Amino acid sequence: MAVRILYVNGGLMNRGGIESYMMNYYRHFDRDKIQIDFVVHDAGGYGYYDEEIKAMGGRIFVLPQKSKHPLSYSRKLKRILIEGNYKIIHTHMDAMGAWVLKVAKVCGIPVRIAHSHNTKHLTSNPIKLFFLEQARKNINKYATCRMACSEMAGKWLFGNQTFHVIRNAIDIDKFKFNKDVREQIRVRYGIGNDFLIGHVGRFDVQKNHSFLIDVFAKVHHAMPNCKLMLIGEGYLKENILQKINELCLQGHVILTGTRDDVNCFYNAFDLFVLPSLFEGLPVVAVENQINGCPALLSSAITTETQISPDVRFIGLREELWYAEIVKYIRMYGNRRKERHINSYIFSYDIEIEAIKLQNIYRDLWNKVTTKK
Repeated sequence: MAVRILYVNGGLMNRGGIESYMMNYYRHFDRDKIQIDFVVHDAGGYGYYDEEIKAMGGRIFVLPQKSKHPLSYSRKLKRILIEGNYKIIHTHMDAMGAWVLKVAKVCGIPVRIAHSHNTKHLTSNPIKLFFLEQARKNINKYATCRMACSEMAGKWLFGNQTFHVIRNAIDIDKFKFNKDVREQIRVRYGIGNDFLIGHVGRFDVQKNHSFLIDVFAKVHHAMPNCKLMLIGEGYLKENILQKINELCLQGHVILTGTRDDVNCFYNAFDLFVLPSLFEGLPVVAVENQINGCPALLSSAITTETQISPDVRFIGLREELWYAEIVKYIRMYGNRRKERHINSYIFSYDIEIEAIKLQNIYRDLWNKVTTKK
């Protein structure tokens, strides 16, 4: 009989980094042993992964945002927990998971897992920050087990408490370099022999697109034979489009929207950039390194991300990024080649890591069921 676990996500099951993490593992679990149900938060709407979840046997429960409906939120969550007879709940909401785990503790759920996917709160609103900090300070009171995507993320949320590092693992074969796909993408988007700088991420403050556009404007002025490709969607997209127009970069910055085939696009890049203000452990940086593309990452990102020698971590100063990008263009141009894959990347192999997490769940389950 499969152990049924309740995952709790902060929004809908759309194509974000945390959602991709959950789905990558879910797809690779032995579902005769582990089955996953999902709690999502939204006033209405539909998640991109909903149909796939249902096809794999998972159930989806939709709750309102806690801040808008605190009483009905707690009441509905309790009903889900009790009627589902769950023994394990796993929150993927960083500090916000404290509120969910508190309810789970009241309901007598014996295994309560908190998971850290970041190294900073995802808001600058002072009122929200106050409540999130209170939640962060209390999360260890309600969690019986702790997990994180990196050492840095775990120490940020859990302090000195012990935790498991569960890597943002992926399907390695899917991301290996393919020269033919590279040519197809570059022809489709009219890249030609230009040097292509690539970024993958949603348009929000954390990903720091505005900084990247400012840097690219200077790079393009010095090296006209280069283009920037931005893959993703988000609430700041229109602001970035306006900035592109103001800097007269139309035709030199390509916006693809959200893509199901991001793995194909890494092949087309000559340099991958990620100037984020903070990250837990960005899976896009892992995907890109497995593809073999050189990368420039913000020094705010943990060095645990590095699995390739072709990665540089640099501070968020425009002149530093400008100098590094220009150096790459002059040294390498658009000469991509298949690179040797370091054996260390196999610690990011989803086939291996899914078995490890599955075994952790089974051990936790066995401990609470044999106590009786």
